Amino acid sequence: MIGRLLARFRRPAAPSANAVAGGPSVRWMGLDDPANPFVVEGYDCLAFVRSMVSTTLDPAIAESFHLQRHADGANLAGQLPGDAVAADCTLAYRSDGAPPDGPLFKAEAMEDKWDIYLHGDRIYFCRSWTGTVVHVAEFTVAGDTLAIHRTWSVGGADPGHATREIDYLVKSHVLGRRVPHPLPDTLAAQPHLVGLHSFSLYGRQCCFGTFADTLHDVVLKAR
Repeated sequence: MIGRLLARFRRPAAPSANAVAGGPSVRWMGLDDPANPFVVEGYDCLAFVRSMVSTTLDPAIAESFHLQRHADGANLAGQLPGDAVAADCTLAYRSDGAPPDGPLFKAEAMEDKWDIYLHGDRIYFCRSWTGTVVHVAEFTVAGDTLAIHRTWSVGGADPGHATREIDYLVKSHVLGRRVPHPLPDTLAAQPHLVGLHSFSLYGRQCCFGTFADTLHDVVLKAR
């Protein structure tokens, strides 16, 4: 049964960029909901974010997005977010050695909200429309583990939430896993607002928003 539930949360091979906004709604799922495959309660955003279309009336933003598609992030080496807030953390992921410099994830359409690059010993998390650096994570590689110990996030960011966002972006965008995304404590717990916030931050890549802790590695219920 869990396998059937997970099927609807798996990343599609080619997500549609022509979905019609205003169709599917965001659904609250309790921990005991049999349709919830995760170990946390939260909001099923999957159908909602896949139905949304991103557009802009600002030619400058459209041009910026187009230009970012050809970027390899080399110009970001050594940069930090504006008014950067530094934080120490402990995040670890399995890795077959140190990844090569260059893009780790590139937005393919405006419904994808992030570009992620690696250069040297740092990972750069940038907004796909503008190229703005939002997070930088410094990492080390030992054996089959890539560990992030220090991060810098754009000024005003809550360090705890920034750490959860970085962890989510690595798991979902870089590693291609379907995992719950973190919701900020300041967000109203209203399904439609959660859906709009989730799409604005993570686009069509997200599936399930939660106010619960997302840093643990086991996110799926036992079969």
